[in-house]
Amino acid sequence: MIAAQTSGSGLPPRRPTQASRQFAAEDLAAVERANHRKLIQLLLTEAGSRAVEFQTSANYDELMVEAMPLWRRRTVRARIAAARVDQVAIDQLAEASVQAADVEAVIFAPHGADAVSVPDGLTLVLPDEIIARLERCPMVVWKDNKPAPAYLRVAAQRDLDQVAFLLDPVGLRWLPSLSRNEYPPDLEGQSASPDTLFERMAFRLFTSCLRFGGQRHGEADRGKRLPDAVLTAPGTDRYSILLDCKASADGYLMESDHYLRFAKYIDTLGAGLDAEGYPIRYMLILSSAFSGQEGDRHPFHARAKALKDDKQVSLAYLTADILARIATQVEQGEMSPREREELNWGGLLAKGLVHPSDVDTELGL
Repeated sequence: MIAAQTSGSGLPPRRPTQASRQFAAEDLAAVERANHRKLIQLLLTEAGSRAVEFQTSANYDELMVEAMPLWRRRTVRARIAAARVDQVAIDQLAEASVQAADVEAVIFAPHGADAVSVPDGLTLVLPDEIIARLERCPMVVWKDNKPAPAYLRVAAQRDLDQVAFLLDPVGLRWLPSLSRNEYPPDLEGQSASPDTLFERMAFRLFTSCLRFGGQRHGEADRGKRLPDAVLTAPGTDRYSILLDCKASADGYLMESDHYLRFAKYIDTLGAGLDAEGYPIRYMLILSSAFSGQEGDRHPFHARAKALKDDKQVSLAYLTADILARIATQVEQGEMSPREREELNWGGLLAKGLVHPSDVDTELGL
């Protein structure tokens, strides 16, 4: 029987909003060995640890991972089995760990494990937990129902972490992970769901850092058929933006019922905002990415044309990565309130499907 030193007991329960991958233990076993190592290394280093040594043998790949809790280095030996884990594999790792005086040793079993006895100081991670952690990791992308490291996300997040660490009053470095409907490591254990935190932090970023006015509806007004927030543009150009945040691991795709809901938002709020002198100019969707073929055939264009024809409101898609980049550059540049209010948001959102290069051309950042 497998002893209690498996780590699955501490795994948080599956969230109702989490994407269902239909990825089972046999699917994990079928993943190439090199990809097992890459994916598990990503899981180990996501929370800020770093791999300091790597070695391989016929039976396993092994990483030495270093963390620094409370300013003291802590080294963990992480072994990734290349076949089903048996008692011999457990005993060999336990012996190696004792000889090297490791603080902790972990053996990952992507091919499963026999009934083994796990000694103190060693943790066995079984396929179900590996899969669950891959499903929760915002730095993993799923292609054809198979996990792969999202290295561009990793690089962007590391750059953001380095720059934003000392100038982050609103949690902007957490925004990309939350937009993928996952907690960043700093926020694990929060009672609010990632999509709710995404809404809150996006609104706070727009209003605190970027000087928009407005009102957040969010979870307090659920069931009232209202957007997550109404933003009023800073500066002298008076218009409003209806903001809806769509946390999604795989990118957002607007369905017909979503379109009808957005049109209803405009009908519900349009007259009042007109009377206040802030007519609705944009319906802004904020998400991790937007599914579809690049170019003129992207589904955004048909939806944007329909909304403009039906409601005389422009549709805009903005990723959380781009928004976080804008806010980081604003904070890093120590822009004055007036400079922030003069940023050409109208020109940026008029691009519709906003690309990173548009930030340079329209906002000058």
